[in-house]
Amino acid sequence: MLLILISCVASLAVSGCTGGVFVPRGDAPGATVETARSRDINISGIITQATANRIMDELETLPGPVVTVHLDSPGGDVSAALQINDRLKRSDRLVVTSVADEAECMSSCTLIFAAGNRRLAGQQSRFRFHAPLYVGRLPLPGPVVDLIEAMTRRGIANTYAEVSPEFARYLAEPEVLALHSRKGLALSGEELAMRGGNFVTGTP
Repeated sequence: MLLILISCVASLAVSGCTGGVFVPRGDAPGATVETARSRDINISGIITQATANRIMDELETLPGPVVTVHLDSPGGDVSAALQINDRLKRSDRLVVTSVADEAECMSSCTLIFAAGNRRLAGQQSRFRFHAPLYVGRLPLPGPVVDLIEAMTRRGIANTYAEVSPEFARYLAEPEVLALHSRKGLALSGEELAMRGGNFVTGTP
């Protein structure tokens, strides 16, 4: 029973938003999801559950064999980002995820980026990989919070490893340990393409 509770709390209350603690609230600015022409989806701003819900709706009605997801986000709700990741990976379309020059894909946004069959990054785009942070409204004992964060970190690492085992190993190297640090690892699109073990497959 305790493990079920921990799993539910983890899915609702872990944030990956760069730049501090993000507690989802009803009046918080959510990420915008728009259709550009027929097969493009734009995600910008903080990723929330509303973002995931809107993406699901867009994918149901979007025509064509290819969908391109344009990303420019500081991150946000890890659970919502993983829902989007899962839905994109289950799509019967070719999924392209793209971060343009000068755009950013920080924290939980990188989980959406990882869902693409093709993953494009501008040379001057900005990425950040760092530890998840429990920000639930329900106060929990320290060991329980540690367990929630450890479970979430494992899920994030596995998501990266599905795309590029080499990059997942790099993030876990003792001198990097990106997913164990709040600061984490910041890389430009060009640096990610060089270090990422095919995590980036091309440029926009």
